[in-house]
Amino acid sequence: MKERNGRWISILYRRNQMYIMQALRKYGISSSEYPVLLMLYRGDGLTQEDIVSYLCLDKSAVARIVQSLEKKELIEKKKDEKDQRCNRVFLTSRGRKMEPIIEDVLNQWNDILMSHMTQEEEEEAGRLLKQMVANVSSKRNEE
Repeated sequence: MKERNGRWISILYRRNQMYIMQALRKYGISSSEYPVLLMLYRGDGLTQEDIVSYLCLDKSAVARIVQSLEKKELIEKKKDEKDQRCNRVFLTSRGRKMEPIIEDVLNQWNDILMSHMTQEEEEEAGRLLKQMVANVSSKRNEE
């Protein structure tokens, strides 16, 4: 029987979530919340729709995550000045202070993930993973 790569991707995903969840637990940030914070570190004031599109999550999941981060006073929602139907999401000072902590956790995980690999192997792994994402993205668009 042919070994399927999807199994290994699934295992990596679960281990990634477990590692990050454990590392960020003491800060009260979940594995579903940190990606939203990361997006805001790279561009504050995104719409919830931006977050939905980039993270490939459904609207209700993003709404729950945003609500949770708002309760924790890590973000705040504001109505878009041009379109009152649209919410923009901004980091609070408390949310901004979490950036180096989250970045450190992700760098530690990446170091673990890429240990015992050469620079060339690391680059090739990244290239292949990006190609897999492109493959499933184009397949999804065909449907």
